[in-house]
Amino acid sequence: MQNTHEKLEFFVKKCKEIGLKITPQRLAIYEVLLKSYNHPTVEEIYEEVKKMYPYVSLATVYRTLETLEKIGLVKRVCFWGNSARYDANTSEHHHLICKKCGRIEDIDLDQKLSIPENLQGFKTDSYSVNIYGLCPKCQSNQQV
Repeated sequence: MQNTHEKLEFFVKKCKEIGLKITPQRLAIYEVLLKSYNHPTVEEIYEEVKKMYPYVSLATVYRTLETLEKIGLVKRVCFWGNSARYDANTSEHHHLICKKCGRIEDIDLDQKLSIPENLQGFKTDSYSVNIYGLCPKCQSNQQV
């Protein structure tokens, strides 16, 4: 598994390959995602980046995440409430999602699903499994 420094180097290389300007804000947005394991919303990413770059706009964060998603450096995980969540872990993996607080955790399942290449008219290329339940914190809050 690559460390943060190696992933940032890959980010810079990928941006150069496709002619995407490497701005401090883009680097900061990607770095926030790399260091975050809670699958943050755009607003959460914005709040973190704003600490480093007070004049960054929310629109910049939205546009940057769209661009990074298009070039395969981040994934939109799922929707919780009305906010998209983002993940810098683009490897094939699945998620545990708390139905109460919305916490999302990566999990690797040993079982591989055999998904047909063509399913009800869809040409499939990947899949992700979301498993829903209550996280440990929400379980303990219910017992109180």
